Amino acid sequence: MFTHDERGEIFRVEINRNQSGELEYSTINVGEIDSLNLSLWQKAERILQQIIEEKQQQSKRQSKGISL
Repeated sequence: MFTHDERGEIFRVEINRNQSGELEYSTINVGEIDSLNLSLWQKAERILQQIIEEKQQQSKRQSKGISL
């Protein structure tokens, strides 16, 4: 699994089960991204959220039929 923090560092998270059956997490720094990439991802996330909200509103309007 890959994740990043606000400083722009990218980590690989390794998950293992120890001998007692508990999960252990190890982080491995695999690189860095610049602030331009972070802002681009945040903008893309906002746009996707707007699309999801618009689809939900359309679905609600379509489900409110008019009966005569």
